Amino acid sequence: MKGAVVSVFVMLAMFQFTVKQGDADVSCDRVRSSLVNCVPFLTGTQAVPTSACCIGVSTLQTMAATTADKQAACDCVKDTAASMPSIKEDAAASLPTKCNVQINFPISRNTDCKNIQEQAAISCIQVRSLLVGCIPYLTGNQAVPSAECCGGVSRLPTIAVTTEDKQAACNCARDTAASMPTIKEDAAASLPAKCNVQVSFPISKNIDCSK
Repeated sequence: MKGAVVSVFVMLAMFQFTVKQGDADVSCDRVRSSLVNCVPFLTGTQAVPTSACCIGVSTLQTMAATTADKQAACDCVKDTAASMPSIKEDAAASLPTKCNVQINFPISRNTDCKNIQEQAAISCIQVRSLLVGCIPYLTGNQAVPSAECCGGVSRLPTIAVTTEDKQAACNCARDTAASMPTIKEDAAASLPAKCNVQVSFPISKNIDCSK
């Protein structure tokens, strides 16, 4: 078993090429160096991953920021796993959970890395906290939105940058409006203009956010 582990390290050292996928800026060398301390766990010679291994897994998560980077990192991990038959699939699949790190792609030789898509990084709590100051205006209790309200509205475009984030923010605003029957549609529709802010989606309970 010791010889097998040594051979795994040798194979890791031999892979010194960079994978470019679209606009990806992730090298297989960096990906593998992030996981090199995980080899004993992945090959079954350690029952739990070491702290050095988990630090590497965390690094992997931060270096793969864009969709292209995630797909490239996924391809590197997949190719490495496929080239090392001593890696155990169940150990590889459990590694992120064991390290308490969320990775947007599975560590597996069988995954289809092309299916990895960008995920929204916006929460409904975020969106609602920005709009909470607008409730008096939206419900007709104020004739004009307050400075606090417009300050929140002005931050919406800054947190909803990607298409996924805009759709997520739109869904949150729509669901919030739908849950509050006292919100007036005309007030909600006029809110961005009243605050002199351009928002890429209407604040409405009737909007289709997928378009």
